[in-house]
Amino acid sequence: MPMRMSGLISGLDTDSLISQLVSAKRLKVTKSKGDQTKLSWKQDKWKDLNKQLVSLRTMASNMRWSDAWNKKTTGVSDTSKASVITGSGAVDSVQSLKITQLAKSGYLTGGKIEAVDSEGNATGEKLTALSKMSDLGFTGETKLNITTNGSTSEISINGDTSISDVLSALKKQGLNASFDENNQRLFVSSKTTGAKSDFSITANDATGQDALDKLGISTYDATAKKNLESYLTYSESDVESESLKRAADSAEAYKNLFNSMKTAEKNVADLVEQRAKMDEEGNPATAEDKEAMDQKIAEARTNADELAVKVSDAWTSADWDADIEYDETDGTIKSISNVQVKDDESGQALKDQVRADFAQRASYAQSQIDAIEAGTLEGKATKITGQDAMIELNGAEFESSTNVFEINGLTITALGETKGDEEVTLTTTNDTSGLYDQIKNFISSYNKIINELDKLYNADSSSKFTPLTDEEKEALSDAEVEKYETKIKDGLFKGDETISAIMSSMTQGMAQGITINGKTLHLSDFGINTLSYFEAEKNETHAFHIDGDSDDEKTSGKADALKSLIASDPDQVSGFFTKLSSDIYSRLDKLSSRVAGRRTYGSFYEDQTMKSDYTGYDSKIQELEDAANDYEDRLYTKFSKMETAMAKLQSKTSALTGLLGGSQ
Repeated sequence: MPMRMSGLISGLDTDSLISQLVSAKRLKVTKSKGDQTKLSWKQDKWKDLNKQLVSLRTMASNMRWSDAWNKKTTGVSDTSKASVITGSGAVDSVQSLKITQLAKSGYLTGGKIEAVDSEGNATGEKLTALSKMSDLGFTGETKLNITTNGSTSEISINGDTSISDVLSALKKQGLNASFDENNQRLFVSSKTTGAKSDFSITANDATGQDALDKLGISTYDATAKKNLESYLTYSESDVESESLKRAADSAEAYKNLFNSMKTAEKNVADLVEQRAKMDEEGNPATAEDKEAMDQKIAEARTNADELAVKVSDAWTSADWDADIEYDETDGTIKSISNVQVKDDESGQALKDQVRADFAQRASYAQSQIDAIEAGTLEGKATKITGQDAMIELNGAEFESSTNVFEINGLTITALGETKGDEEVTLTTTNDTSGLYDQIKNFISSYNKIINELDKLYNADSSSKFTPLTDEEKEALSDAEVEKYETKIKDGLFKGDETISAIMSSMTQGMAQGITINGKTLHLSDFGINTLSYFEAEKNETHAFHIDGDSDDEKTSGKADALKSLIASDPDQVSGFFTKLSSDIYSRLDKLSSRVAGRRTYGSFYEDQTMKSDYTGYDSKIQELEDAANDYEDRLYTKFSKMETAMAKLQSKTSALTGLLGGSQ
C-alpha cells in the first residue's frame, strides 16, 4: 500500500475525492454480495420445496399399489376381552370369538425367610443378598435341579453359597430372579408366557429339599410333580451320558489342580533365587531377613509338596482318559480334550456310582410324588403355573404361547377370558374412513405444494431490489429489515422455468381422465374439484376441494360423493386412485431425474449448479474487492505524487523570492 498524503499542499480533500472515484467499483462488490445473498435465499427455499415434492412423490409411490387400498377395519363387541389389528389379507366377515384361557408366565413368590443362629433359633436379623445359606441354617451340600424351556440343569448349594449366588444361577438358566429385602422373599419368574417357558426348582434328596425350604422357594405343584416324574426312570444311555459328564468335570478339576501345583513350584524356585541373592557380597540383608525368607521358602515348599501329592492321587484314581496338551514354557496344562470314561475298574466304579445316584434320586422322587398326591406336603412358595392362551374362533380351537393370535389377516390380542357361552363378535368390513383419509391426505399434500408454487411463480418481480448492506440495516428497525427482505424472497421465483415445468406436469396429471372398467373418470366424478376463478383465493386456482369435507369451509355444505362411492363401490375408487397416484409418481420421478444441469439424484432443482455458483461468487467478490483496492491505491499514489511536486514547487518559489528580497 503506497504512503497516503492528505491535501495539505493542494488544499484538496483527497480522501473524499478518491472515495467517490472508487465508489463505482465498490458498487460492483456490493451488487455481487447481494446476488450471492439472493442465491442463498433461493437455495434455502428450494430445499423446502424439494422436501415437500419428495414427500408427495413418496406418498404417491405408496398409493400406486393395490395393497394400499385394501384397507379393512374390525369392530370388537367387547373391547375388554380382545383387541384386533386388521391386516391387508383380512376378508369381510362376522366371526364369533371365545377366549377360554389367557397365556401366563410362570411366577413364584417365595415364602418369607429368616436368619437363625447355630441352634436354629430366629435372630430377627435382616437378611441381604450377600447373606449366606449358613445364615439361614443350612450347612449341608447339595444340588438343585432347575427345569425351564424343557431343559434341566443343576446348581450347587452349600453353606457358603450366598443368596446372590443363587439368584445368579437362576438368571443363568434364563429366569428372572430377585430378592426383596423389605419383604425378605425371593421372586422367580419365566421371561416369557406359555407352558413351555414354565419352570420348576426341585431337589434330588432331603438335603436339597431342606435348601429349598430354607430359601422359601419349595413348591409342590403340577410342574414340580412332572419334573419329579422324569427322575423315576433312566436308561443305560443316561448313565453313559452322566458318567462322561462327571469324567469331564474330573478332568477339568485335575487340570486346575495340576496348574496350581506348577504355580506353587515356580513360587518356591523364585523364593530360593531371592534367598541366594541375600548371600551375595554387598547385599545388605540381615540375619533376621534371611531367617524370615528361609521360613517362607519352607512354607511354600510344603504347599507345593501337598499339591504334588494331591495331583498324584488324582492321577492314580482318575476314572478318565484324555488328550493332554502341555505348555512348553512353564509346563502347565494348556488343554484337556477327547475325555473318555476309562474302560477299567475305576471307570466301572464311576458308572456304578451314577446308577446308584440315579436310583437314590428316583426313590426320593417317588416319595415326594406320593406325598404330593396325598397332599401331605406344604410348599413355602406360592407359584403361578405358566400356561398357553387358548381361544375358539368360529368353533375352531387355537393355541398360542402368547396372548396374540395371527389368523387369516387378523391379529387378535386376548385381553380377558369369556365365561360360559359368552362370545365376542368380530366384524370385519371395508375401512371407508381409512380410505377417505388417505385420499384426503393426498389431496391436502398436493394442494399445499401447488399453492406455494403458484404463489412463487406469480409473485411480483424483485429483480430491482438488492439485499441491504450492514450499514443500511443499522439505519432500519428489525421489522423494517424483515419486511424488505421478505419482499425480495417472495419474488425470487417470478416466472421460474423449473417451477413452471413442475406445475404444468402436476396439474395435467391431476386433470387427466382415467379409464376404469371401460369408463373414463375424472376427479370431479368423485366430488373432487377445483374452485372457479371467482371462488378461489389468490394463487389457489389449481387446488382441489372435496365436496362435503367438514374441514373445508368452501365445500363442507355439499353432498359427500366420495364417501358414498367408497361405501358403494370401493373397487372403483381404489382402482381410480391407484392409477392416478401411479401417474403422479411417474411424473414427479421424471421431473426429479431430468438432466438439464447438475443435480443430486432425486432432486427437483439444479442444486449442484447452484452450489457451484454460490462458491463462484466468493472468487468473484474477492477479485472485485482486489480490483477496487488496487484502483484506490493507484489514485492515492497519483495524488501523493501531485502533492510532492507541488511541495517542491512551493519550496523553489520561496527560495527564489528570498533571493530577490521579496517576501512570501
